[in-house]
Amino acid sequence: MDKYRLVEEKFIGAHGFIDDIKDTGDAKTHATMGEVDAQCIVRITQQAKPRSCITTAMNMLVSEWHSSCTNRRLICFYTYASKQASGNKHVELKAMGKAINKAVTIAEILKRKMPLHQITALSSCEIVNVYEPLEEGLDSVVNQHYVSCLTITLSTDSTGIDVHNIGYQVRQKIKIII
Repeated sequence: MDKYRLVEEKFIGAHGFIDDIKDTGDAKTHATMGEVDAQCIVRITQQAKPRSCITTAMNMLVSEWHSSCTNRRLICFYTYASKQASGNKHVELKAMGKAINKAVTIAEILKRKMPLHQITALSSCEIVNVYEPLEEGLDSVVNQHYVSCLTITLSTDSTGIDVHNIGYQVRQKIKIII
């Protein structure tokens, strides 16, 4: 493909998985999501370090969990959380392609550290790449392929989530976590 250059790259059905700042180029127009929704999403890539993703997700959840936890040992364990903890009741882990196994591992680690409800949703998105030739006489090439997408929603309580969803997993008891 050294005689072609990439002209256009479309992500169809990948809303929330691909960073929308990259598409617009303007940092102020961050997607069409609300500010609250954007604060509780952790996008996991293949290059991401699991430790930083776990810390980010726990910082989003920990201040809410502090207020509802009665176990003193667990509270002491979570005191490392930053002062910027937003206290969301839920966090979404989003991954595409080869990063899906990393997202599942991170979700399982988070569920072992604190009692969380989980909803898992699988989808796929289409990626279309359009290449134009650098030399005359060649046709343009359109390459399209599908990539799997995974969304794992972790929540400290079951009030805001659908417990009848097919991907729902009930939280573990605190005795199992310790």
